[in-house]
This record gives sequence, structure tokens and C-alpha cells, in this order.
Amino acid sequence: MSGHELRDHRIDFKCDVVTEEDLPPEPLTITVNPFVPSRYDADSYSGVGAFPTLTLASVLGHETYLVFREDRAEASCHVEELWPSARMVFEYYLQKNWEMFDKVVTTKFDLESVGQTSHQRTTVAYQSVAVATVKIVGQSGDRSAKLFSRFGRKHVAALQEMPYTTVIRTRGADAGQLEHDLFQVVEHFIGDYESWEMGRLVRFIDASAAGVLEELVLFRDEFPLVRDLYQQGFEMACKCLWILVAAQNGTKRKDANAFGDDHPATVPRAKQAKTLAQYDKLPNAYKIAYAAQVPGWECLSMFLNSGRRNTIGHATARHDLRSGRIITDKDPDGITYIDFLGETFGVFEALVVLMQVLRTTRVASSPDFFRKRTPPI
Repeated sequence: MSGHELRDHRIDFKCDVVTEEDLPPEPLTITVNPFVPSRYDADSYSGVGAFPTLTLASVLGHETYLVFREDRAEASCHVEELWPSARMVFEYYLQKNWEMFDKVVTTKFDLESVGQTSHQRTTVAYQSVAVATVKIVGQSGDRSAKLFSRFGRKHVAALQEMPYTTVIRTRGADAGQLEHDLFQVVEHFIGDYESWEMGRLVRFIDASAAGVLEELVLFRDEFPLVRDLYQQGFEMACKCLWILVAAQNGTKRKDANAFGDDHPATVPRAKQAKTLAQYDKLPNAYKIAYAAQVPGWECLSMFLNSGRRNTIGHATARHDLRSGRIITDKDPDGITYIDFLGETFGVFEALVVLMQVLRTTRVASSPDFFRKRTPPI
């Protein structure tokens, strides 16, 4: 299935063609729900994956299924009702249209006043996005919340050191294009939310039941669209990781550029960064390794899995509709389509938390911020 509006909605059937004369006296009928993994070879309503209404309850268990259903419904509600307002606020912020910015914030988010300083407006714009996107990630977003909490403490402590503050203010002031591009990628993800949102399912499955999904197929075929989102999101997330690494350097050595001897074991000596400028030039896998080695930030290696990135982004990657797997010439086993959507969901969560990480540098670079000494988190 593809398309979001009735006028461009398409359903393609790829199956064996039979004539009416070939049908048995009582033809078997199978129901397919494009949002529920199903059994491709089902010929009755028996067995997990044959009856969509019961599949999720069977795979997740009754109690977990109820939590999953509520989480998914709440996320969809925020996509439809809250995100349009948050998007308007941030677009007016980027345009510096303060009259409309103030109007939307006070009417849509029930704030009596916004404040007229640069850092106050920046804070409100980013927080409006956070209110919507964190709810879209839902109850499975505890890892990114922990990451941001630990980053916030490091960042606030490091702001007491002039070498760190100087770097953050300089690079934060130059991050206008990064700010714009990051928001655009997040907006694209949410605009095509329906195509990848079932990646949420992977997060609710118990490890003992994970093998069940290997036998089921999600009857959707939006691989080109979702792969583009995944690749764009992955690359954009990696461009923001320097802020985390800078905070770690600032906390431990008082200088965002001071890497010391804290190098991941996977990074060859010749590639070890000594400054942020060198870090910016590293391959994404090494950038991720530097950030993910910090206690509490290990989730980054799961949100941004370089190995999966190579499989999904390979030139020969394709969606085999019969097996429901993403395969390549080098990896004929590949991964299931539902796992692919789970990886995409992880990239979205990384973008959500890194957008709020970027907020701290934009706030700190505001010309009026340090006069007020307002906490950036």
C-alpha cells in the first residue's frame, strides 16, 4: 500500500493469478491489515499472524498490547492536533516573524507572554517542538530522556568554564543552517509518519517473543520513501553529535576542544580526534562511537546503528515482498521490514533529543543570555 490521501492511495497485489474455474467450492479468505504483521502463507484463521485482529495481542500479550495501543493512539493524536501548531511556531521563529510567533504561542500553547529576549524566544520555539515530538516518541522514549538529562547537567557545569563557553557560543551562533536543516528533517519524518510509525511495535516486544516477527510480513511497500527518511535522519543526527562530545570534554577538561586520552577502542589511532574540527571530519561510525562511550549515552549506538545503516543504504538494497525482508546482494538474509521500521523509529528519536541538545547551544549563543544568567536547560 502507498499514499496518504484517498486521491493518491494505491494497493498493489502481487500474488499467483488463478481463474474462477480453479477455485475450490468454498474459497478461503484471508484478511490483511497493512498496519499489522501477518503470515504470508496463511490459509486459515489459525496461528499467529493469520488473523490481524488477534495478532498484536498474541505477539505482545494482553497487558502490553493495551499499553501499545494507547501509546500509538496518543502519538497519532499529537501528530494530527499538536504538531501543526508546533510547526507554525518554529517556522515563525526561523523567519523571525515575532508578531505571528507571539500570537500562535499565546493562543495555541496557553502562554500569557513569550518574552522579548532572543534566548527566551529560542527556548519557547524549541520547547513547543519538544512538547509534540516527545509525545510522538511515546512511552518508549526513556533512554533519550536519560541522555538529555545527563547532557544538561554536563552542559550547565561546563558553562562555568570560559574555554568551553567561548566554543559553544561561537559554534552555536554559526548553527543557523544546522537548526533549519534539522527542523526540516523532523518535519519530513512527521509528514510521512504513517509510513514508519509501526516501528514502535519492535519496542514493545519481549525478547523471548522477538523471533515471532521473523515469520510475519508487514504488507506495506514504502521502502524508497522510508529509506530516504532513514538516511537523511541518520546523516543529520550525526552532524549534531559534536555538541554532546563538546559537553563531555568541557566537563572533564574544561575545554570543548580537549579530547585528552578518551578515545573509543574502535577508532584507529590515526583517526583519533584532538579538536572538534577534526571530530567533524570523522566518518559517522567514529562520531557515534565517541558520543556513545559516555555512560548514559550508550543508546546512541542503538538509535544510530552504523551496521544497519550500511545494509539499508546499500545500492542493491530492496524490499522482497514475499519474504517481507530488506535484502542486498551482499546480505541476502537482510532484516525484516518491521525491524527496518524500528531502526527508522530509532533515528527519529535521536533527532528529537538532538534537536533539544542543539537548543542549548542556540540559547547560549544569544547575545542577551549571559547578561541574564538564565539556565539553558
